[in-house]
Amino acid sequence: MSDFPAELSGAGIIERIESDQYPREIVETIARGFLPLPQDDLIAVLAFLTNSPDAAIAAAAKTSLADVPSRSIHAFASNESAPAEHLALLMRATDDPFILEALIRNRALPDALVAEVAAVADAAVQEIVVINQARILRAPEILEALLSNPTVTADVRRRVMETREEFFEKKARIAAAEPAEVDEDEPMLTLSEEPIADLLEKAVAEPDDAQPPALMESEKTDEKKLSIFSQILVMSVSDKVKLAFKGGKTERMILVRDHNRLVCSAVMRNPRMSELEVESIAGMRNISEEVLRLIGMKRDWASKYNIVVTLARNPKCPVGVVLPLINRLTLRDLKGLKDDKGVSETVRSLARKTYVQRSHKA
Repeated sequence: MSDFPAELSGAGIIERIESDQYPREIVETIARGFLPLPQDDLIAVLAFLTNSPDAAIAAAAKTSLADVPSRSIHAFASNESAPAEHLALLMRATDDPFILEALIRNRALPDALVAEVAAVADAAVQEIVVINQARILRAPEILEALLSNPTVTADVRRRVMETREEFFEKKARIAAAEPAEVDEDEPMLTLSEEPIADLLEKAVAEPDDAQPPALMESEKTDEKKLSIFSQILVMSVSDKVKLAFKGGKTERMILVRDHNRLVCSAVMRNPRMSELEVESIAGMRNISEEVLRLIGMKRDWASKYNIVVTLARNPKCPVGVVLPLINRLTLRDLKGLKDDKGVSETVRSLARKTYVQRSHKA
């Protein structure tokens, strides 16, 4: 090892290899992993050499990289302080979905590289790319790259179209229409009651002395919420159903916890219910199972990955709703769910089985 400088770094070794400062036998020694470097630097150098034009060196580097513990490579792939160019080298050197997921989630990895990978990725990696909404919002060209992929799956294509519609095309139409500003917390009293006609018909036969929703600690000191809660206490079931459908955000978040299924169902039909609200409701443990069932049944909401994960983790969510969602979870979320003592054994068991199957495929 006398050919190496006293102070080694991954970037320095790569630079010397690129400029042919090392003879072939030294480069081959490096490819075999015989290099006194910190783990992250060694991973970067080996990843670089996997693309060597010399087939023997590339093969040796791939073997050495495979011998590095998976947890070490995953830690490097997740490190947002790692040099972007080193993360890019690993991205081009691995086809492990677990490692690729960590890289795609890593904000230090350039968006252009994710788009490059999306255009040729297999089904497992396509799914990882399409659920990363934060990156897609920053770089919409990733959606186009997925659509250009000749092996894009029907499910990923559907999600791409839904994401494009939800975050780009709909936003553009709204901006073009220049709608009047609406106070999100104000009830829309003029809204037609036709969409809740069936609930109102059933509400007539409901007793008005049902147990009211419980206030959360943070609401007990909020004067506005206390005032609305006081009004709700003296309402008939029919009036609560109407307010649930027409009410602003404050009314919705109180009435969704109502013990009457007609009332909380009306909340979920409120046209101003946002994705963030639904995600928050999906994680609540003090609401009716019917609400969680309604969320899982509505395609627009069940297509959003954050909502799917939140439902799966909620022990209050009916098992029949959770089980079909498990196959959509990433390896990372499956790993957490299979060990979550808060959910039912049925859910943990299926998550464990799915995790093992996916891990073996990887």
